[in-house]
Amino acid sequence: MGNSFSYLVLLGWPIVSVVLFSKLSPLQAAFWTIVGGALLLPVNVSLDMPGFPSFDKVAVSSVSAMLAAKFVGRRKINWIPKSGLERWFIIALILSPIITALANGEVVFRGDIRLNGLTLYHGLSDALSMYFFVVPFILFRQLVNTHDDVIGLLKLIIIAGLLYSVPILIEIRLSPQLHTWIYGFFPHQFIQQMRFGGFRPVVFLGHGLVVSMFVVVVLGAATLLWKSNVRVVRYAPSKVVIYFTLILLLCKSVGPGFLGLVFVIAVGWLPLFLLSRLSAVTACVVIGYPLLCLYGLFPHEVLVEFVDQFDRSKSGSLGFRFYHEAQLLDLAVQKPFFGWGGWGRNRLVDSITDGYWIIVMGKYGVFGFVGIFGLLGYSVLKGLKGVSYTTDLKEKRVLLGLALLVTLIMVDQIPNSSLSRSWMLFLVGALLARANSLIHVVKGSKQAKPL
Repeated sequence: MGNSFSYLVLLGWPIVSVVLFSKLSPLQAAFWTIVGGALLLPVNVSLDMPGFPSFDKVAVSSVSAMLAAKFVGRRKINWIPKSGLERWFIIALILSPIITALANGEVVFRGDIRLNGLTLYHGLSDALSMYFFVVPFILFRQLVNTHDDVIGLLKLIIIAGLLYSVPILIEIRLSPQLHTWIYGFFPHQFIQQMRFGGFRPVVFLGHGLVVSMFVVVVLGAATLLWKSNVRVVRYAPSKVVIYFTLILLLCKSVGPGFLGLVFVIAVGWLPLFLLSRLSAVTACVVIGYPLLCLYGLFPHEVLVEFVDQFDRSKSGSLGFRFYHEAQLLDLAVQKPFFGWGGWGRNRLVDSITDGYWIIVMGKYGVFGFVGIFGLLGYSVLKGLKGVSYTTDLKEKRVLLGLALLVTLIMVDQIPNSSLSRSWMLFLVGALLARANSLIHVVKGSKQAKPL
């Protein structure tokens, strides 16, 4: 799929990455390689090589960033974290596709469709893809250290958002056309991008919901710099927040819009201790969501009825997702530990897989789910712990805000699958890196006092 230009762009991205790492700091170069790749490279286009998984925009951006950081950048970068619980989460994620493949060698039927068993080749290929998936976390876990690094990263997010708001506004006005004009095809169902008498922008992110979550991240960064009184452009930080709030509303995605407004209100006006509790409780609920569903403890019907009071079509869509989620969970519990694997084995004939959490549960079971969502939840809780190791109120709010932003990304993986693009994991790595830096510095100074 795609024209020759789309393949040329994919092939050229490693060269772009080398140039970035030769001209910019490693943090800036890694950001523009990974996030820039997500924002600009074509969707559903991949380079296929024998013996390797398909190199799509996620793989190309990740490989380019990792290799350029190691061999062109000025920082020593480890392939995986050398210590910490995050090391074991990542090892579990890389191993999970291999174990899943070895446990799924049998043929299965989905209706009249015969699906062959998985082989070690499938497991190794998926393991490599999983590594590409977590590279943004691995890189930013090592590139972020100081509070200035975090502020610099937030500034980069806003600059990216300001630049990307131009094509976003074009597609809001003209309909999602840029991917077709430049790469020769539309990457999703066009009808899904029609909302409220207008259009949701898609640009080069594949779906309007993913664009909306990108704007949520940008709005989050703008809100944190507003509370820190840090100016990125000549306009006041509060005006930047207002601008991206309007952009988010124009994206016409109810779920991300709600998450973005929750973030602005929470970071803007909640006291710090409530901000911390909100992140901790929400992250724990997301991690425990499969169990809550399995035992019928999550109030799905109450939530659908609540939404129905405001928008019947949205309540119907939410109920539709919950129904298919329940069917897929029933299938997943038949192989609870390592899942069914991919290639359609984790799905039913008529199933719709919207939520990223149920995709992971179906493919890789509890082992894979804990690897991904455990990594996110652990980073949130570590970030909240890091807050107690600084006396700077502005830094406390920035760290708490990052923790809440990661938590809201986790929440979005229940109805949607925006995390499958993986670029948002750079926020998770940055959060954990800064928290670890604070904790280690303070603990080290305490240990040094007796000397």
